[in-house]
Amino acid sequence: MKTMNILVPLNDRSCVSEFSNAGADEFYIGFYDENWSRRFGEFADINRMSGFGKLANKYALSELKNIVSDVKNRGKKLYITLNANAYSRDALTYMEETYYPVFKSMNIDGLIVSDTVSASLAVKYGIPVTVSTMGGAYNRDVVKEYISIGAKRIIFPRDLSLTEIGSIMRTCPEVEYEVFHMRNGCVLSDSHCLGMHRPECGATCGYLRYKDEQVITDLHSFADDHDIELNDYLYNMLFHNEACAMCAVYRFAQLGISSLKIVGRADDTEGIIRDISLTAENIRIAYESQSEDEYLRNMRFHDNVPQKCRLAFSCYYPEVRF
Repeated sequence: MKTMNILVPLNDRSCVSEFSNAGADEFYIGFYDENWSRRFGEFADINRMSGFGKLANKYALSELKNIVSDVKNRGKKLYITLNANAYSRDALTYMEETYYPVFKSMNIDGLIVSDTVSASLAVKYGIPVTVSTMGGAYNRDVVKEYISIGAKRIIFPRDLSLTEIGSIMRTCPEVEYEVFHMRNGCVLSDSHCLGMHRPECGATCGYLRYKDEQVITDLHSFADDHDIELNDYLYNMLFHNEACAMCAVYRFAQLGISSLKIVGRADDTEGIIRDISLTAENIRIAYESQSEDEYLRNMRFHDNVPQKCRLAFSCYYPEVRF
């Protein structure tokens, strides 16, 4: 049985060695383009993290070729993100003329795209397509549409259950599947969110979580007031504050998931390394376990357990334990 890969964000070329040694198998990276910003404005994103500028996309496209070589020389895979929530017609034309020929020449393992037009362009240039969570692969019909275009890998949305994931995979077994695994969850659905990730507010979900203002409704009783306040506290302070799917690794293995995604293009290096190492150890334990119960007894936990696991609010897949 083919073991699962660990996919990690790469925002610093010097981390390729450290991440690889910790157990990373695949890398994904974004890029910035100053000409793009001059042409389309600072609020036109190239990828989902363009709003954070060089903090999340440290390198220009011209600098990626050597990084791709570094990764490939280690026998690892590299994917490039082109997954903004929307592109104008002019932007798509610019992308085809300026980006796609470069992607093709780099021999990357996949282009992470957010829509059918970008996917079709990648296929036209012979570039493997990975459908971002922005693509909204919530059911088999959506997945089949991307497969018909030529997609090779589908990233499942964060809010699908393991049962739903398994159902889609059984219906559409001809592509690889990737799941969110560690760090930076979200209270919203990427593919249905038109908000932007920017330092002014973080993101729409970040604004809701850390806002100074309070959204008020008409209150009719103490019970209403209490329930609204409790709901606000639970979902703003606890829900997906630091998301985790370690308990689901055994089921991922049984389902045949290809890749576990650790997110965080703007996160600290040491934290990502800890997540890589822990994930690699739990993958080993999962494949050595004869049952899910055995895996759950022997798996390794984060240092901040049980606080992290409280009420399952940080679980990507709470159904495993709760």
